[in-house]
Amino acid sequence: MNVAWNILQFVLIMMGLVLVHEAGHMVVAKWCGMRVEKFSIFFGRPLASFRRGETLYAIGWLPLGGYVKITGMTREEDVPEDVTHRAYFAAPVWRRIATIAAGPGVNVVLAVLAFAIMFWIGVPRTVEATPTVAQVTADSPAAGIGLRQGDEIVAVDGQRGELASLRERLSSQPGEVVQVTIRRGQQEFTRSVRLRTEFVDGEPVGRLGLAFGFREGPPESSSLVGGFADALDFTWFVTETSGEVIARQFTQPNLDEASSVVGAGAVYNEVADDGLTTVLRFIGLISLALALFNLLPLPPLDGGHILFALVEKVRGSPVPRRVYESVSIAGFVVILFVGLLLIQNDIFRISNGTLIP
Repeated sequence: MNVAWNILQFVLIMMGLVLVHEAGHMVVAKWCGMRVEKFSIFFGRPLASFRRGETLYAIGWLPLGGYVKITGMTREEDVPEDVTHRAYFAAPVWRRIATIAAGPGVNVVLAVLAFAIMFWIGVPRTVEATPTVAQVTADSPAAGIGLRQGDEIVAVDGQRGELASLRERLSSQPGEVVQVTIRRGQQEFTRSVRLRTEFVDGEPVGRLGLAFGFREGPPESSSLVGGFADALDFTWFVTETSGEVIARQFTQPNLDEASSVVGAGAVYNEVADDGLTTVLRFIGLISLALALFNLLPLPPLDGGHILFALVEKVRGSPVPRRVYESVSIAGFVVILFVGLLLIQNDIFRISNGTLIP
């Protein structure tokens, strides 16, 4: 595994996703007759730039995203009289929303396309659980007897069988001491362990505190139409799941359910050599995550701009500049704070080996 080459690939993927996102804003803004002053990949002082027409194209030194500068993003902005009619604030609300939504929209389209190609090439359609341990929960009964990733559970209380029967024996003995036979490499050994009691639908069940691995079946490719249908279904599934994760952060915060660009890079380093379909899945997931993140109704994200446009429509008058700037600064601080927490969390998980693709 060439880590440096994988990191370079990841950086290029992220640059490409930012490029298409910002290009979506720019193209629709120009289509709506707005004046686009600058198109930048990354922030900060430009490392390279050129001008074409009235737009300056640049690559900044700070790799934290990108932006499109459209004349008149706020009504109090100093705008030359000869271009006032082409300012963002002068456009109808629907044109402003279309311009802002175009960035995430392009990322969603790209995600669907990546998923469709993945299904056309072929992905496993069947998955079955195996008795091999994939993960051990800290401070669990499994951890207490030294179970580790790669071990195989071969018997419970001396009774061998398929995984389903082994799991049934474990779940049917909450709080009881059982004999677990483990295969590690070419050796087998037995350990006594008291199962943890958990309640599922009000009923007690026995738990070892581990996750079993899975075995995928052979790849199966989809037809042209079927691939698009599968891609749309998968996109909706990811969107729905992501929405549930985001909602849980407000009630039961759990940083292990979210990652920063550091975590995404680490995951890509692990999966980059797993084949084209895996890379396509990764690109689609990151592109979709970028779209969903930007649609959060929090300035200065795209969702925040859409929210302000709707508020202006309801109020029938522009949002005061001081309100816009104050809310944008607060939003930026929140995003920066959460981003730093996620980076710190990802670095910790990478260092202790718990960041699993």
